[in-house]
Amino acid sequence: MISICIPIYNFNVTKLVETLIHQGKELQHPFEIICIDDHSSDYFKKINAYFETNENIQFFSLKKNIGRSKIRNMFIDISKFDKMLFIDCDCSISSDLFLKNYMDISNCDVIYGGRKHHQIKPKKSSERLRWRYGVKVEDQSFDFRLNNPYHSFRSNNFLIKKSVFKAIKFDESFNGYGHEDTLLALELQKNNIKIHQIDNPVYHEGIEKNTDFLLKTRSAIRNLSKIESKNYNISSLKLINTYLKIKKLNLDKFLLLISKNGMIIIEKQLMSSWPSLRLFNLYKLLFYIRDENNV
Repeated sequence: MISICIPIYNFNVTKLVETLIHQGKELQHPFEIICIDDHSSDYFKKINAYFETNENIQFFSLKKNIGRSKIRNMFIDISKFDKMLFIDCDCSISSDLFLKNYMDISNCDVIYGGRKHHQIKPKKSSERLRWRYGVKVEDQSFDFRLNNPYHSFRSNNFLIKKSVFKAIKFDESFNGYGHEDTLLALELQKNNIKIHQIDNPVYHEGIEKNTDFLLKTRSAIRNLSKIESKNYNISSLKLINTYLKIKKLNLDKFLLLISKNGMIIIEKQLMSSWPSLRLFNLYKLLFYIRDENNV
């Protein structure tokens, strides 16, 4: 018995939901699909509107946007079953056995299935930064996830027991984009709740334009500061680890001095047809230093 939970924001979920309905019926186990639309644009509301009358789906449309953390917590009170499978709306299913793979080991408290990106690069150069970052950084191997279960956890494709989720929810003070799943993983680790890793990825289809991705990156970095303010140790994160090394060498003030003009120059390269991930890492570091210094 499983509740499939899909938070929606400005994305066509038709194919995703139809695939899950088909796989759910083949399982011959009780299941439900719940979709909550977080006040998408009228265009996407119209595309996904037929789900409102589909007998296999509970569909809710919010009158205002409440954010990534709060919308996920809403599923607790709506779902009927104790096994809650969260899938992001901008994903597609990579295996005909996707649901079965989760059901076979669904007694674990938390299970993460992973994600991957298509290997064919986007034709539009305006989408290549997000795609390159996804392929080179986010597409973690199964072995890496096994050895780093908390560090590799993401909220795009995971199963959690409702009893566990009730005790450890997403932090609703995180109303912007980014790292709400990092904080959830830290809470799970703090409470000695194991994240079981399986090789059951989804494809990430929502490749944003470079400009939108940079805005989301800035939001995510601001949320890192929120996590630090809650006295969590996040020094193992690559960005924070690099910052601490630079600060130890007293180079942070110099980087702050050049950060504004440096970020402008780097942005131009990141908008090119072949953006550099090394420069993207430097861009994030410069922004983090500025955020730490409130400039």
